[in-house]
Amino acid sequence: MIITVAHQKGGVGKSTIAVNLAVEMQVPIIDLDSQHSCYLFSKIREREQGKLLQVFTPETLEDIKTILQEKKNEKFLIDSGGYDNDLNRFALVVSDIVITPVSPSQIEIFGLQKFEKVVKKAREYNPDLNVYVLINNADARSFSEIIELKKFVESSSTFGILNSKIFRRVDYKRSYQNGLSVCEYNPNSKVCREIKMLIREIDNLIVSNM
Repeated sequence: MIITVAHQKGGVGKSTIAVNLAVEMQVPIIDLDSQHSCYLFSKIREREQGKLLQVFTPETLEDIKTILQEKKNEKFLIDSGGYDNDLNRFALVVSDIVITPVSPSQIEIFGLQKFEKVVKKAREYNPDLNVYVLINNADARSFSEIIELKKFVESSSTFGILNSKIFRRVDYKRSYQNGLSVCEYNPNSKVCREIKMLIREIDNLIVSNM
């Protein structure tokens, strides 16, 4: 089972979502982002907490194919880069579920429209590709923007939309700096409950797509 966090647009929170899911779901990450934020997180985690998070940083298509072949019976997360290249296109094609973080704003809808073309191309090779928009980096003032984003997604045949929402919270930055998931950093927080809800929703999608 391959779960990919993907968007052709950078800065949407893919790596933050990926490391928190990986820690809480106890699965390895394939880090395709040129900034290698997941890999750097794993090194902070190992240094500060003495805890291992397995992160692979393949540089070629053959590298990623070898990793997936060797671990073919395992659950994997892929943190896709915020650009279009062979590795990121391959990640979409081999994915079972794609999570696409999108902030609730008009400019982000424009970015999602561009990503829609990438997804349609990937579906030529993987017709069963399921892509779900995750409302991310929202705040209490985003109510009307959230409605507009949901309307766009619901009008599209390309995307589904998750019920889970991730709100803008400082715990994400603080936990990353300490090599911890938000639930390890503050297990009783709202942000931890949001991540747990997202994981439950992903688990239900995995069951329904099997």
